Amino acid sequence: WLKPAATSALLFFPAPLKQQASGTMARTLAALLAAALLSGASGLLTGRLAANTTFTVNDKVYVDGSLFAESVAIGDNLGCTEHKGTSSFKVCGCGVKVLAHMMTECQTYQRYDAQIGKCDCSSTACDVVTLKSGYSAPFNWNAASFEISPC
Repeated sequence: WLKPAATSALLFFPAPLKQQASGTMARTLAALLAAALLSGASGLLTGRLAANTTFTVNDKVYVDGSLFAESVAIGDNLGCTEHKGTSSFKVCGCGVKVLAHMMTECQTYQRYDAQIGKCDCSSTACDVVTLKSGYSAPFNWNAASFEISPC
């Protein structure tokens, strides 16, 4: 009553059903392969794969006053990151920049997106930003997500 693990369920179907099941499995495998390839391609499009990106010891990202990522470890943090909300960012070095978003999932929203990081290798100064908006009565706004990318 137990069958060996190598025995396929297809062996118990009549010939036309074997071909039908094989075709269905082939289409399912093709769909899974396409999905896997597309997810890898989306990583390339969003900058999450940084095979050719190099960061130096001068490249540092601070979020809410704390060091978030530095040097080579920045490559592991590329892309969108959700945050509880902060208006304080600091980016050092000329190889990295941060795009802060008021919306979650790094969605853009009118004037509530800000780039932190100058991408200027002629300067050693860090770019320190407190997110503000408003004309007559300026106020701090909090970023709910931010995106780290190479310059």
